[in-house]
Amino acid sequence: MEDPLKEIESVILTITSAVNPEIQKAAILRYFAPDVTFRHPLTTIPSSSLKFAAPHTTSTDLVPSPFPANQASPSLTDKTWYWHSSISTWLSPTGWLTRSSRETVLRVYQWYRVLSPVLVVRVKNITYDREKEEMFIEVIQTFHIRWNPLPPADLITHINLRKLPSNLYVIAAQEDFYHPEDLVSFVIPPFAPVVHTLLLLGAWVCVIQAWLGSVLGFWSVRDGEGGRGVSLNPEGEELPPQSEQERKDLGNEGVSH
Repeated sequence: MEDPLKEIESVILTITSAVNPEIQKAAILRYFAPDVTFRHPLTTIPSSSLKFAAPHTTSTDLVPSPFPANQASPSLTDKTWYWHSSISTWLSPTGWLTRSSRETVLRVYQWYRVLSPVLVVRVKNITYDREKEEMFIEVIQTFHIRWNPLPPADLITHINLRKLPSNLYVIAAQEDFYHPEDLVSFVIPPFAPVVHTLLLLGAWVCVIQAWLGSVLGFWSVRDGEGGRGVSLNPEGEELPPQSEQERKDLGNEGVSH
């Protein structure tokens, strides 16, 4: 890609909803790095070019994770990351059934089309950080599995780019994020309402446990300044005007300005 911000929508549409498998394959070979890393709630593909240091080397000598979540995790920035990566690389089909992680990613996208011959994809929003060479893309896709009566799934795709010597950009890493019920609708569509109900029950549990915690003195709110109390209107900082409903929620008189 010469201009990722302008071209990424076309790239995504070609990769996910190409009219034939030849176009899809050509697009993945063109826009993905040969050693691309791929992460999805149902699958993960480590880079095929990771060359790990020996276990006795220091953490600064190890190959870093391409994903920010792992980079921020202390448990995955030292030798733990070495063993984690080594095991995942050995268990990956790359090298056994495919020649590169890019080819493994191609098989994943091909399997999507086997499951859903008609895949409708729409790019809703794109956020591009040029300095970090990464993108966050909101995508809405309709996965037309024959037995799936559920509405389109909404997902967020995180992409790390790599600039080549030719000044072109390729995708070096991709992460897909789904809501739990959208993810279940891919695998067992009838169970999606069950998952949604469980998430609602989770909200009940949070509310009840928060109340119990406050009764027992854990993280309980106290009025006024001093001790653990705080002022709702710090000196020199004005609060926005209150609505009638806010006054009712906070008390008859509300919080004075």
